[in-house]
Parts: sequence; structure tokens; C-alpha cells
Amino acid sequence: MNVLKRFLLSFMLMLTCTIVYAQTEITGTVVDETGEAVIGATVVEKGTSNSTGTDFDGNFVIKVNPGATFVVSSLGYEKMEVAAENGMTITLKFNGVELKDVVEVAYQVLPKADLTGAERKRVKLSMTRNSILSEETLMKRFPIAVSENLRLSTDRFDLGVMHPGETKERNVVVLHRDENDRTETLAISYTPDEKTPKGLQHIPYTVTTTEQGKPRQLTITFDVMIK
Repeated sequence: MNVLKRFLLSFMLMLTCTIVYAQTEITGTVVDETGEAVIGATVVEKGTSNSTGTDFDGNFVIKVNPGATFVVSSLGYEKMEVAAENGMTITLKFNGVELKDVVEVAYQVLPKADLTGAERKRVKLSMTRNSILSEETLMKRFPIAVSENLRLSTDRFDLGVMHPGETKERNVVVLHRDENDRTETLAISYTPDEKTPKGLQHIPYTVTTTEQGKPRQLTITFDVMIK
């Protein structure tokens, strides 16, 4: 009986090692149609809870199973599925209206039939990095309003199923409206330990940024199923 137990234990250990070593590390970059990095995009191995996020340069690193497919998504872009390949560049298509290569304020001119005189409507624009975006598009990319000065790409992440000792990383992008719409990427991670209660947990995570030159703490929530 002891011999049988040792055999089964050895077999299970070999099987586990085979599964672990079969995984491949994939690095890649997510950009938009203009070639600009997409910050905070979510890259998920399809059919699993294995996922990661892109950094300020749109780069990501993730270990996946052979033949994996990525599901890539980000606010303001169409969701995309693509076969995993090391060194890949994933181009997301914008799903809103973006104004490119504009250096002057844009105007909408209404037909003369609708006007008693010449009239033009000013379209409010905002600058983020090297792109000029409409106010509507900017709000879609940063839907969480913390204050008049701060907006977030998200304040909640679904981490799926996790086990004690496992780590998952995500990126939160902060929009500083009072600093000419400067963007700031905050890298965050979560690792449950053996004392973490099992089952569905809603874990608060505190990050620190600045608002008008003063430290400002923000709370991000991790929704996670602990096994």
C-alpha cells in the first residue's frame, strides 16, 4: 500500500511539473491605430482567469499555456481576440470619435438655412499625451470621477480565482485634469496569504497620487475568489 501511495504521489508531482513547465512567457505591446500605447489595457488568456494589464508604454508580460488566445480590452476600444505570440504587437480599434493631428481649435459650422447669421460652435478638446481627444472620449477612457481634478480608468478589478501565494498585477491610470490632463500609471498587485478567508472577497487596496501638489490616497477594490 505504501508503495502504491508513493507511486501515485510521484505521478501527480510529475504531472504538475509538466503542466507548469509547459507554460510559455509571452511579452507584447498593445497600441491603438495611430501607434500610441494603450495604457491599462486588460490582456486575458481566453477560457481562464489568467490575466495581466499593460504599463505606461503599453507593454505586458504573461505566462500562458501552448496555443493560447488572448482577449484584449480597454475602455474606448473594441474588444479583440488574437493568438498569443511572443513579441507581438496588438492593435486595438477605437470605438468612438477621435480627432487626430489637430493643432487648432475645431469648429462645427451649421447650415445657413438653420441660422439667422453666421454661427460656429466651439468643440471642447482635451490633450492627453500626443493625441487630441473629444471630451466625450476622454470621459469614456476615465469614467471614475474622484474629484474635479482627478479621474480614474477604473476603481475595481475582477481578479478571478486565486490561491494563497499567487500574485496578480494591474495598472490604474490617473487623469490629472488640473495638470493639462496629465496621465499617471499606478502599478498595483495583490497576493493572498494563508490567512486570507476562502470564497469571494472584496479587497480594498490603497494607492497614493497627488492632487494640487498634495498627497491623495485612493481606494481600489479587488474582487477575487480565494480557493
